[in-house]
Amino acid sequence: MKKTVAIILAILTAFSLFSSIASAEATPTKAKDPLKFNEDGSFKIMQIADIQDVVLFRPLTRMFITDLLEKEKPDLVVLTGDNIAPGSGQLISWLIKKNIDNFMKIFENKKVPVAIVYGNHDADRNCLTKEEQWEIYEKYDCFIGVRDSEELTGYGTYYLPVNASDSDKHKFTLWFFDSQERNTENDLGGYGCVAKDQINWYVRTEKAITAANGGNKIPSFAFQHIIIPEIYDVLYKVGEVNSETGEITELEAPGAYLKEQTITEDGIVYGFPEEYADEDTFLSETCCPPKYSNGQADALVDNGNVLGIAVGHDHVNCFVIPYKGLDIVQTPTSSFGSYGDINRGARVITLNENDLTDYETEMIYFREYYDLSDKKLYNRYVFNSECDDFTIKDRLVAMVKYIFS
Repeated sequence: MKKTVAIILAILTAFSLFSSIASAEATPTKAKDPLKFNEDGSFKIMQIADIQDVVLFRPLTRMFITDLLEKEKPDLVVLTGDNIAPGSGQLISWLIKKNIDNFMKIFENKKVPVAIVYGNHDADRNCLTKEEQWEIYEKYDCFIGVRDSEELTGYGTYYLPVNASDSDKHKFTLWFFDSQERNTENDLGGYGCVAKDQINWYVRTEKAITAANGGNKIPSFAFQHIIIPEIYDVLYKVGEVNSETGEITELEAPGAYLKEQTITEDGIVYGFPEEYADEDTFLSETCCPPKYSNGQADALVDNGNVLGIAVGHDHVNCFVIPYKGLDIVQTPTSSFGSYGDINRGARVITLNENDLTDYETEMIYFREYYDLSDKKLYNRYVFNSECDDFTIKDRLVAMVKYIFS
């Protein structure tokens, strides 16, 4: 994805602050009580991916997240990494505190519990380590993330139980994994991978939870930033790229696939299986998992009771696709702070205490949430968008129209 020249983006962001909508401040409250299913048996999780903004927080991101919380009323918000931008606090720790405060105070004011995982950018060229950033999150009453119970690779690998609606019985488990940054394990390059010690921790902890539950496995769902490499085992190989000519030779795909949505990785063209496609399926950039696996997907599959693993990282991809009974759930960016497209949005995952073998999920898009036929709002949307569909000229013109409208 092409990145806008930094100085132009800074100017656009600065101007966008003038259009910020003030939100009513509510008195923060403690959110440390155990998570529980509601009386009707529901439990609603909102996944917000890749906020990835700087100290000049985009007003549209603030507005969107605030309105989502007011309307959807989730029982838990999960931030799936790249919560702050790389290098947004290179020299001054105050900048990182301010970056985190930009979004955490929204959740604090709305009194909604928040859990996080880190992405590849959270500690990228930032002066505070993941553990030091964790201490900032812990200052918010709404934050319910759990410090690592033992020394593990990365930081922020933990679980949260969801208890029964009418008791303290552990009915569902939410797993959170730090999927690392860059690959340092081998010479394959690329992004990092959930490490073996994290996977071993998961297996041990899951067995202990099962034993405490009389030998009965408890259903669960997992969250992390980077998609698992097994995604390329479930996409169709539909073509090969000639490295000399660039021409694509079609392969005989094993089934129907979305011809308008294909990606290329390592000289192979992949398509999304049509049988799993719906109106919320977008394959708009190459999936970017690690180039190797330490066996995380196998461990989740072997458990036999993990409904899915929800990820971010690939800002303009959106889909739900099964892998050996485990759903790979890709959610696009919710933010205007980094690259994205018209499908910016948040995912809602709803669990049902009365049937823990399945879940419901839906995407809520910015484009559907607001009336973009309103010229003032549309101009605000354009100059706030780091989007392939808009040139720098488009955004500058929209900024001028917004200011003088």
